[in-house]
Amino acid sequence: MSTTLAHSGLPPGVGRFDLLRLFEQVARPGFGLSSTAVALVRHYVLKTMDCDYPTGRICAVWTQACRFAEALGLTPRSINSAERELEQAGFIIRNAGINGERAGDRQDGVVVWAAGINLAPLVERFAEMKAKAEALELQARAIQQCRAEIRQLGQRIREAGDETLRERAETILPDGRTARITSIERLIAIREALSAMLVAIEDHPESEPDPVPRALKTSDAPEENCAPNIQDKNSSRRRTALARDPLERIRPETALVVATEDYRGIVDALGGPTWPNLVEASWRSCRRLGISQSTWGRACQQFGRERAALGVLLIDRNSALPLGHRYRVGSPARCLSGMVRRAGTTGVNFAGLFRATERNVQQAPPEPSAPAPTVEKPQGPLAHLTARLMATMERRVATDA
Repeated sequence: MSTTLAHSGLPPGVGRFDLLRLFEQVARPGFGLSSTAVALVRHYVLKTMDCDYPTGRICAVWTQACRFAEALGLTPRSINSAERELEQAGFIIRNAGINGERAGDRQDGVVVWAAGINLAPLVERFAEMKAKAEALELQARAIQQCRAEIRQLGQRIREAGDETLRERAETILPDGRTARITSIERLIAIREALSAMLVAIEDHPESEPDPVPRALKTSDAPEENCAPNIQDKNSSRRRTALARDPLERIRPETALVVATEDYRGIVDALGGPTWPNLVEASWRSCRRLGISQSTWGRACQQFGRERAALGVLLIDRNSALPLGHRYRVGSPARCLSGMVRRAGTTGVNFAGLFRATERNVQQAPPEPSAPAPTVEKPQGPLAHLTARLMATMERRVATDA
């Protein structure tokens, strides 16, 4: 059976590739179509011509399913399943002839009849797909804003300093992670629950607020791409910048006194001694020292970024000590991993380690100057001739100078 089913055309200024981009944008998130169905529609549109999309025209393809399968690297059965999926979703009309035969005719570039796949429903649903795309964009913005509000509420609950309330908040949102939650309804429910808990805390404070500002619960990895490895306790050992912290007496300029030449060169290239630049320099030095990214990440989580940076700086310094030195680090990676493990039991005194390294640098004897190279006198049967040639060369050099 052939058909002359025409369509009402695309809006002014909209072409077939605009239609295709819009369909690919909303097909899977908005209509739940499979990737095979999306690829098949792309192949349909590429088989059509621009003159098939004005008002009153027929937009159709009549290539056999086996040819589509060969072009897409699929089986004819997969193509038939994808076509049924698109037909049930209301994006195409299948009107093949007897025994599934497909055919059509173009005259002067215009389709006059076709028995195959008619794309009139796809063209007619342009306005619907555009509205769907706008709705998806608004939903994505709402999800992003809701996640940000949840992070702020979680931070304020942790700043209250009540371990019981913090545990209750974690039952609402385990580990404080929202990256894997894509339902706006669930995110709103979590936000409202945390907000109600915060209101209860502020209306009935059980203890005085902690005068020391707590470290932000942040992570280096973007939450949109993966679930971040976030601190789960506000212990003094895990804070990045604390008031009355012995580490505050070590300024970036002071830390660079014990750094190696390679490390100082990285900091200079980054713009000078600041804690952010020291963190970046330590991260870059990890690759040179053979420290894996996972070990660096665990150190940042355990100690805070500034302490982890100082630890790598000290490890880099001690790995450059001569063989046999009592403080020489043989394996920087194992040394940093050991510091992370030891922090869970006895803790790590970074200020003490720095002072010890500083004293070691100050007490180190100056490096002896390299002795002047000695020229061995030539020996053998050609010794006299070699000496004369060298003397001649020296006289010529002196004359040219």
